[in-house]
Amino acid sequence: MGGKAALILVLGYSTIILIIGLNMNNISTTAVDNSAGYYENSFAKEIARSGVNFAASNLSRSSSWEPSSSPYSFNGIENLAISVRDSGDIKIVTSTGTHQGKSKTIEVKIAMASFSQYAYFSDVEGDVWWSEKDSVWGPFHTNDNIQVQGHPYFAGPSTSHGGTMKYYTNKTKDSPTIIGTYSPGLTIDIPTDGITNLAAYSSAGGCVLSGSEINVEFKGDSIKYSTTNPKKYKTVLGSDLAPNGVIYAKNADVRIEGTVKGKWSIGTNKNVYIENDIVYADQPDPMDKNDPSQDLLGIISQNNVIISDNIANRSDVNINAAIYCQDGSFTVENLTTRALSGSINLIGGITQKTRGGVGTFIVNKFGKVIALSGFSEKDYKYDSRLLRKVPPYFPSTNTFKILSWLE
Repeated sequence: MGGKAALILVLGYSTIILIIGLNMNNISTTAVDNSAGYYENSFAKEIARSGVNFAASNLSRSSSWEPSSSPYSFNGIENLAISVRDSGDIKIVTSTGTHQGKSKTIEVKIAMASFSQYAYFSDVEGDVWWSEKDSVWGPFHTNDNIQVQGHPYFAGPSTSHGGTMKYYTNKTKDSPTIIGTYSPGLTIDIPTDGITNLAAYSSAGGCVLSGSEINVEFKGDSIKYSTTNPKKYKTVLGSDLAPNGVIYAKNADVRIEGTVKGKWSIGTNKNVYIENDIVYADQPDPMDKNDPSQDLLGIISQNNVIISDNIANRSDVNINAAIYCQDGSFTVENLTTRALSGSINLIGGITQKTRGGVGTFIVNKFGKVIALSGFSEKDYKYDSRLLRKVPPYFPSTNTFKILSWLE
């Protein structure tokens, strides 16, 4: 009995070891399969990502680009399919990569980036300083140095510049408060065709005004305008005057004011003068990018956008608009001689070639800022809707921005 028991015991151990060995082998095989599957899936995903980058690169050069050669070959196999769909101002790029029977799809929504996305943008700052009374809410960028005095306030989400930070006295006394991402050393070019493009769109469903003196007043659903001196006004429905929302003054300054309803862009290859408040009928909460207000205005000038020196603008001025000065500045008439005029209350954004002055000041021996002329305060609030919405045919940065990425 002792010999049989020993034999049974040996056979039992051998069976257990055999089962363990088979299980180990199965586990090992499964691990290899999982590893191979992970590799194939990852490879397919990288092919799909390459397709997105390929499409984005081509769209940045031509917004009408289409993937006519899809499916594309990667390593000699047609394993990359790309499609581009238009959805209003948004393009939807779908890229599917395949490797060894595994496929991965990535869908990306992109939109043409516009200069209206900036709360403040300048190419040249010149000898103008940001003072302790200044605050900018929203994306800020200059290609020049930032000159600061007495802790001005920049509330992102992004702040960037291509030059250096210059302090009026020293860093301790003048360093600005910056909220959000800060990216020095970044340069963004202003395009040279913004006004040319606007003129073309005004001739294709918009309105071209010409005359000796052009005045435009927004009056809700209507537009009141004159092209003569002395003024002879006409009032028409805005939708009849310019169905695509573009009003262009050809070879003449244009003077604007009023209450804006709907989406509009008004511009000229000369100067734009702001004669009085120009505000939205439904004023949005500037901090709410999803605010339901449908009112949006772009003021677009080849040269300058100028706040007129008149009685209406002597005690504050309210401006709701994205402003663009291709070769000039956002500034005021009679900068050094006009009376103190209170505050510029802006909801929107400013893009300008060269920063213009809106007031003058000195700093006394106690470090106190003393206003001398013009607007002593600037309350610039970024209209957060400009992260999602663009005034009609507002000049583009010629780049796309990614709105969403799904994979």
